[in-house]
Amino acid sequence: MIITEPPLIVLDTVIVIGGLLGKPEGSDARVLRYIEVGGVRLATSDAGLRELAQVLERPEITQKLLEPARVFRAALSIGLMGALYHPTRFSWPSLVDEKDWWLLDLAYEAKANYIVSRDKQVIKAGRKIGFKVVTPPELIKILEASSRIL
Repeated sequence: MIITEPPLIVLDTVIVIGGLLGKPEGSDARVLRYIEVGGVRLATSDAGLRELAQVLERPEITQKLLEPARVFRAALSIGLMGALYHPTRFSWPSLVDEKDWWLLDLAYEAKANYIVSRDKQVIKAGRKIGFKVVTPPELIKILEASSRIL
């Protein structure tokens, strides 16, 4: 039996928000649980954490965050289980929204196995450059398939 390290992921902010606001059994929330239990490794960066904090401060988000324990649990998972990187800032012209460049910077620096996003522009640009970009349901399928091998 060969046991390998769990895959290293870069998580788009939209997935964290979906995990906090969506159904607990939804794929975004399940990805957060995989981080919590060490089923995946998480790469974080200053830019990514800054964006997450800014989004969580938006009134339209804070009004919907009705489960403080769920938010606290996610924050602990990200803070304790995530590995902090300080990537070089690159220019990614294939990704139109410069605010999302941190995802590619981090994935490149960390040598991440996957970028997890629902953003169609991130998915398209990342794949075009050669990153493995998956949605939460796709990541869960990958993780479930690999656990059957063990």
